[in-house]
Amino acid sequence: MDNNIEEAQIPDDIDMNEYMTFELGKMKYAIELPKIREILTYPDNITPLPNTNDWVKGLINLRGEVVPILDIRIKFHTGEIVYNENTSVIAVITKDKRMIGIIVDKVDDVQKIDISSLSIVSDMGSAIPSKYLKGYVRLDNNEMLVLMDIESVVSKEELQG
Repeated sequence: MDNNIEEAQIPDDIDMNEYMTFELGKMKYAIELPKIREILTYPDNITPLPNTNDWVKGLINLRGEVVPILDIRIKFHTGEIVYNENTSVIAVITKDKRMIGIIVDKVDDVQKIDISSLSIVSDMGSAIPSKYLKGYVRLDNNEMLVLMDIESVVSKEELQG
């Protein structure tokens, strides 16, 4: 038996990761693809939760799992809140295995991003405070793409706050 199996080829794009891009207001953001379970159109069957922050829209049943739906556009004041055919929910899975839906203005597409060129976001550079962001990259078209730290956005402390 050949013991050289572990000597796999290391790909040239070792710093390239796949991200789902989406829009909040006039800015473009991204979340790592492995954290995303699925993308939904905005559901009209959200059960409201009393005594919660205004950005906690409520709960939905997603394939037998109860999932909180958070409108991060409200939390981060990213602009006018409109619910239309572009409004989407990105269902993300956290490190502690919770599924949470975040509402965004529009889901774009999957992009490979070279995270070795990640720049730090100052609090002045985004509507969203830097503690919720991993940084940003400039795309080929010179557009800025901000990588969101979804774990900090949907942490249990944030939901209780």
